[in-house]
Amino acid sequence: MNYVDLTFKIEQGMPYFKGDPKPEINQFKSIKKDGYNLKEIHMGTHTGTHIDAPAHFIEGGRTIDSYDPLYFSGFGTAVEYEPGRLELSGKKYDFVYLYTGYNRDWEKKGIFKDFTYIDKDDAEKLKDAKIKFVGIDSPSAEAEGQLDFPTHHILLGAGIPIIENLNSRELEKLLGKVFFTIAIPIPIGDGDGAPARVIAIEV
Repeated sequence: MNYVDLTFKIEQGMPYFKGDPKPEINQFKSIKKDGYNLKEIHMGTHTGTHIDAPAHFIEGGRTIDSYDPLYFSGFGTAVEYEPGRLELSGKKYDFVYLYTGYNRDWEKKGIFKDFTYIDKDDAEKLKDAKIKFVGIDSPSAEAEGQLDFPTHHILLGAGIPIIENLNSRELEKLLGKVFFTIAIPIPIGDGDGAPARVIAIEV
């Protein structure tokens, strides 16, 4: 079985949003001192490869822990994307992954800036396509500095969760292909979102 892992590793020094909790992974216990290893993790729910649930922006919206473990699975495709220029084939897919190339130099990012986003008109197209969820290789579906968050409100308001921070270098391999995906978020209680493992299986 051929698969592509679209997930970024959770690790010390990983990129994050200014104003969000700085990701920290510390060795809390060690075999040498305590007889066993245990790490302490500190980060926000929208760090690394993660899924935005409607509760992220919609009052009373669905939380991440309310989804069936296999909800974020199905057949879809990956398309090259620039904001305002989304072209969909008209075929019915469970999801669409948008490739922008933003995360190709992930290791050098530090604090995110000048990132690609999903244009609000393109968000309307995705909503009209009646997909279950959408993904993008960018830290946010929203334009930087946007204060009324139209894209999130369009998609999450329509019950379409958003997978963010897909691995660009791996996603590029899937452009134009139809494949099966499985994305499983951590079921954080009453969660507005959560880190997720995202796998694409070629068919």
